[in-house]
Amino acid sequence: MYNRSLLLLLAFTAVLLGGNSLPAQTGLIAPIDGWSAYVSHRNALEITKRNSIVYTITAGGLFAYDTENSTIKEFSTIEGLSDINPNTIFLDESSNLIFLGFTDGTINYLDEQENIFYISDIERTELFTNKKINRFASEGNLLYIATEFGIVVYDIARKETRVSVTKIGTSPSGSPVKDIAIANGRLWAAMENRSLWSIGLTENNISLPGVWRDEGFQNGLTGNDVSFVCNQAETLFCKVADTIFMRLQGQNWTLAPFPYRDYSYLNANSQGVFANFGSLTDVLYADGTLLEIDNEGTLNSSYVDGADVYVGDRSVGLIGWNPGPGFEAIGPQGPKNNFVTDLAAGNGELYVAPRGILPPSARRFDKSGIPYFNLHGGGWRINDTRSGDLSADSVYQDFVRACYDKNTGTCYIGSWGEGIVELKDGKVVRTYTEENSGLNSGSPQNLVGGLALDEFGNLWVGQRIAQIPINVKTPEGVWYEYTPPVSMTPFGMMIDDFNNKWIISAGQGLVVFNDNFTLDDPTDDRYKTITSNFGGGGLPNNSVTSVAQDLDQQIWIGTSEGITIIYDPSVIWTTDFQDAACPIIDGFCLLRDQRVNDIAVDGANRKWLATENGAYLVNEDGTQLLQHFTTANSPIFDNDIKAVAIDNTTGEVFFGTNKGTISYIGRSIDGRTDASELYAFPNPVLDDFEGDVMIKGMRSFSKVKITTVDGRLVRELDSFGGEVPWDRKDTFGNAVRPGIYLVMVADDNGEGAGITKLAIVERQN
Repeated sequence: MYNRSLLLLLAFTAVLLGGNSLPAQTGLIAPIDGWSAYVSHRNALEITKRNSIVYTITAGGLFAYDTENSTIKEFSTIEGLSDINPNTIFLDESSNLIFLGFTDGTINYLDEQENIFYISDIERTELFTNKKINRFASEGNLLYIATEFGIVVYDIARKETRVSVTKIGTSPSGSPVKDIAIANGRLWAAMENRSLWSIGLTENNISLPGVWRDEGFQNGLTGNDVSFVCNQAETLFCKVADTIFMRLQGQNWTLAPFPYRDYSYLNANSQGVFANFGSLTDVLYADGTLLEIDNEGTLNSSYVDGADVYVGDRSVGLIGWNPGPGFEAIGPQGPKNNFVTDLAAGNGELYVAPRGILPPSARRFDKSGIPYFNLHGGGWRINDTRSGDLSADSVYQDFVRACYDKNTGTCYIGSWGEGIVELKDGKVVRTYTEENSGLNSGSPQNLVGGLALDEFGNLWVGQRIAQIPINVKTPEGVWYEYTPPVSMTPFGMMIDDFNNKWIISAGQGLVVFNDNFTLDDPTDDRYKTITSNFGGGGLPNNSVTSVAQDLDQQIWIGTSEGITIIYDPSVIWTTDFQDAACPIIDGFCLLRDQRVNDIAVDGANRKWLATENGAYLVNEDGTQLLQHFTTANSPIFDNDIKAVAIDNTTGEVFFGTNKGTISYIGRSIDGRTDASELYAFPNPVLDDFEGDVMIKGMRSFSKVKITTVDGRLVRELDSFGGEVPWDRKDTFGNAVRPGIYLVMVADDNGEGAGITKLAIVERQN
């Protein structure tokens, strides 16, 4: 795994103060194994083309579309991008390198083999807080970089930063340069309401403010509010308010043959100038022909390539247009956006509840539907009104809760305002509203704050701001409702092995409810509040954010101030009940003072904790930190992780952020009841295979013995979940020789026994 802390090794202060050139901090970012991205490329931001490949940056990274064979390749932090959200892209035709700029000042570039490199000079400076890269331009070996604090010049051939311009003319130091162009032997900088400025490329020191020339209100330019500047060959174009001006070499500015519109995007290449307004794309070709096309969407950008025009749509992604076939959507499958509120996974399936709550509790009216991904090759499916799977007359927006039944493969998705959707195999089975269920019960809205399934297949529902906050649906479709004698505002729910419903009550701790296995008899129901009060739960505070039961039946509770555990929930209704206690790491409570957004338990009883500071993996009792994934040491998209879910049939751990979903292949799956299906993979395996052999299909906490066929013990391993990796080394750390090996498993009591064979084969030259 690479470590982005390497980007911080070299100071940049001397460059920003106008010093001499400085070798840039650059390097190759290698792809990372074991991670997968589940992102949306539907918000296409900007486009360029190199040879036959169209490159598009999106809110989910970058993808490359090969026009010759119609193949698509995706790039994210897993493939080496510094971040998941580049905001500008540029092809330097001299070097044939593609440059990407990011909001934090980092620059990536792709060589012709699509290896990704980084330049971190701008990102590492501490002189400016806003370091966003706005646009690029190039001349010879020099790359000119427009940023939020000025212009930086980078030598592509020598891989060094030449100079930084932080004061242009009379503009204040550190003023933003929104766009940049090179034409007529001059460098042009658009600074919005601070005018358009230019300087000769032969000027000895462009960092001197006085050598810059103010072009506003000069030579026919009737304004100084310049937001875009570009050039088609030696002809300049700039946007002033709602007007595009053009300037032929050696002449004055004149009106360009574009309509009067407040264009949101203006750019150019050797074939023409292209601008966007709403759903319209206007292209002025080099021969003076003006083309206007309307894709009836909302556009970010465009790019012209002969008769082909590519547009970046905010909700569809990359769209290709040709006078013959018209419009064609191009791009990877994926959800409509990258927002995640909740995740549910199992049996090779992933469901996403995108978003629905506008903090603290208002509706968003988000119509991005229910994204579903089938990991067995089925790809993406989006359940929404456009697909016809959901109806605007029922439940179709603001999805915030997800609950998956791994036994039946059924998933329930809760809406913040409309009800519940039941799905199977990624398809909508039915929807539940106040008209066909026990939901609502007098509430003005069906704010589904909690969903959970018990061992009998009953679906329990917690509704916020409801007169009757708890409902249950039996597998037969019968609904019951419950009115607790305690105040509660459901915002999350979990059911333990003792039939207790642990209901997060927003800002009020937890309410524990037990129906005593009599759904139709409320007289024997029991309720208990768990709060920060001594003797009443002893939580760190009443701001409970998540709750989960582990494999030892302990209740893990996440709060805005870390983790606490109720160790024996079986005595919760007795006088033996004890307050929660926090696990201790290095003398401190686990994740003290950190908000724990979600908790997931893997097959080895380890805990995955989603926080605002990354994802933590701790051992079964929370006393050892095993992993801490952040943007600094992993390809994870964002440190603020909203949800975590585990497919315990594969060990894949999913992290949901507001920049998309990413997964990590964990080393623990659910244990089996026996070892009748014990196997090793890959098998046979070549002796030079770079990786572990996975031995799968056993009980949790099994002893695994690997022997030669004549019974000599080679290695003994312990499984935590239903699998264990073997690095093909013996007890002394030596690589084993090619041959046939026996793998025998059983738990400490000798139960769950099984045996399989593994062949290690010598590679033949």
